[in-house]
Amino acid sequence: MKLGNSLSQRQTQRLVMTHDLRQSIELLSLSTLELSDKIQNELMENPMLDEIGLDEKPKMPELFSYEEVKRIEKLNHEKSTDVNWQETYSIEGPRTYNQEASDRNQKYIESTTKTESLEEHLLGQLRLIRLTGSEFEMGEVLISMIDEKGFLNHDLSEIAKEMGYSEVRLRKVLRLINELDPIGIGAKDIQETLLIQARILFPENILLHKLIDEFLNDLEKIDYKKIAKNLRITEDEVSQLARFIKKLEPYPATLYQGKKTDYVVPDVVVKEIGGEFNIFINDEWLPKLAIQDEYKELLNTKLPATDKEYFQTKFSSAQWLIRSIQQRRQTLQRVVSSIIDFQVDFFRGGITHIKPLTLKEIAEKLSLHESTISRITTNKYIQTTWGIFELKWFFSSGVKSMEGGKESSKKIHEIIRNLVKAEDDTNPLSDQDIVDIMEKKGIEIARRTVAKYRKVLKILPSNQRKRISSLKG
Repeated sequence: MKLGNSLSQRQTQRLVMTHDLRQSIELLSLSTLELSDKIQNELMENPMLDEIGLDEKPKMPELFSYEEVKRIEKLNHEKSTDVNWQETYSIEGPRTYNQEASDRNQKYIESTTKTESLEEHLLGQLRLIRLTGSEFEMGEVLISMIDEKGFLNHDLSEIAKEMGYSEVRLRKVLRLINELDPIGIGAKDIQETLLIQARILFPENILLHKLIDEFLNDLEKIDYKKIAKNLRITEDEVSQLARFIKKLEPYPATLYQGKKTDYVVPDVVVKEIGGEFNIFINDEWLPKLAIQDEYKELLNTKLPATDKEYFQTKFSSAQWLIRSIQQRRQTLQRVVSSIIDFQVDFFRGGITHIKPLTLKEIAEKLSLHESTISRITTNKYIQTTWGIFELKWFFSSGVKSMEGGKESSKKIHEIIRNLVKAEDDTNPLSDQDIVDIMEKKGIEIARRTVAKYRKVLKILPSNQRKRISSLKG
């Protein structure tokens, strides 16, 4: 066998991920608001790009509070789907505003009352306490390290070492912070904040303090029998102590988070007209792009090599961006149209008519890759007769029906949620009871599957639901 070096030519094909191709892929997963930001950045960075139609009055989409969207979705889950869609449908299509309406909308958002931050709230109280200069400095540092839930879980010995103070003095200041409003602020975790609150609000209730300090995990499992045995009290007395704990706040910063409201702009609006569904891509308010004629002409003139290369690169990038935006729009339109074809019963009848659907089914129908479907449905919202939903919401697995078909897991979730909501609190439904009810509805489902879905929905087992119902009132 002869060993040696040699030269040979070989022809292969491979996909090179260029910057423009990467940009095109990234655009698919952007929401309309994110795409707007992207376009604005490109307009500033690429001299080849020009925004056309500047003389027209700018358009602005209707803003939907994210919390309001979630509230509406929850209400729609609870509504009966027997209501005629024409009685509840109030959408006239994607709205656009003139300048006056746009300014009014923006003014409303900007004029929202500013909530006092947690840090400001605590420092204001700390200034009223008689402290030395160094103690107030320690308090400022500790307060600045409290997280959004109201906890301070940093190593105090390390903080003391860095500040050059003793850990004993630091803990003394922290105890003062713990007693500020909200009580229990600056604790290291839920257990400690509940214990601080219990000692301040119910100083004489030693059993309550002991329960929180030693048996909180057992209380979470609603293991009253074990707690009663260890505390040498009855289960009814444990239940009474649990009622006191319900009055405490596990996340003390809840009332003092100056939250900024997030808004949802529906990327797509679907409206049924004359028995057919019309799809409106809500992007009319986005800047319309074109390539600057003056710079385009420069490419045909004699320029230094470096300048020529710069303008050619920017020209290609501008062309690619304009094509990518148009391709994103067309892909979104095709995918939404395909979702409607698969989920037409939902669009006409509501949430209980949702069917199992996978990304693969849409991909095969449109001859696209699953990753493309995944990207184009990411961070996108669709406005329907039944509310506003994420596009990803329409994809779910299914379980067998008695007729041999499949029922969407989301539909099963909805049935379980409604069954538990309507149950008798004193005699809640077991998982087997739910299986039997499902069977009567023609849905074949295993008890372990009900248990799995119940956990997904954060619904406790029947024995724990019964125990909790006894704490009400």
